[in-house]
Amino acid sequence: MQQNDNIKFITDCWTQSVVNTGFYDEKKTACFWDKRSGEFAAGMRDAWRGKKTDEILSFLESSGFSPEGKKVLDIGCGPGTLAIPLAKTGAKVTAVDISSGMLEKLKETVKKESLAIDIAECSWWTADIDSLGFRDGFDLVLASMTPGVKDFDSFKKMMACSKGMCYYSNFLKRGGDPVQNEIFMLTGRENPAGYANGMMYPFMYLYLLGYHPEVRISHSVWKEESPWEEAGRKTAEFVGRSRECDEDTLNVIRECYKKASPDGIYRSETDVYTGMMTWKVKDF
Repeated sequence: MQQNDNIKFITDCWTQSVVNTGFYDEKKTACFWDKRSGEFAAGMRDAWRGKKTDEILSFLESSGFSPEGKKVLDIGCGPGTLAIPLAKTGAKVTAVDISSGMLEKLKETVKKESLAIDIAECSWWTADIDSLGFRDGFDLVLASMTPGVKDFDSFKKMMACSKGMCYYSNFLKRGGDPVQNEIFMLTGRENPAGYANGMMYPFMYLYLLGYHPEVRISHSVWKEESPWEEAGRKTAEFVGRSRECDEDTLNVIRECYKKASPDGIYRSETDVYTGMMTWKVKDF
């Protein structure tokens, strides 16, 4: 009885934390990631992103997963950060994302390199896994740093698609940008950083069910440098995911970034801790 109570309490907490973010409007979310698709596709070619991808593939290997001939579902695949290297090493990948912009970038690579990747544009929050033929259909199901798996229901749906292993990663801690913090204070908006959908709830849910996922934690410092106008635009898009930005809010954002960029360039460093975990759903 106590275990059932514990599971109910953690899933209730998880659900409420997502409600508090106010981020999860499907249309706004798709638009947000469409605008960033070019940036993310270009980022796949940088050394830091390549190193992170290698770390994930190495973790999967050490967890006992070999991609050759396996069926893989990549939820929130983006431009193919993981789908592409897994397909190149012999996996049969199905990649889904809510963003048509991200999927267009992936389709370009698939066509250019003749990769075995099936692509589907859909929202994981409302996807019917039975109609899609996904239930119990994959040897590995991935959800890597994606808002696609945002709560108990979408996490449970992810697990239902696996007949073997699952991989999940998200933030443990992400330091706040000082200018963004100032903007939230000046505009009276709630800073969503404290409610970020991260590792805690998924891990505790699995633990309470009796799973013992393998976990790897990493630390990095994200450095960004861009014209203050571009930095302000990105923050306006971020804020606009939960509520429309009126002209007063846009003016506050512009002035904050302009003030913090005396030479016209905004520079920031963000301390980031992320977690990865794997578990075998059919071994339990």
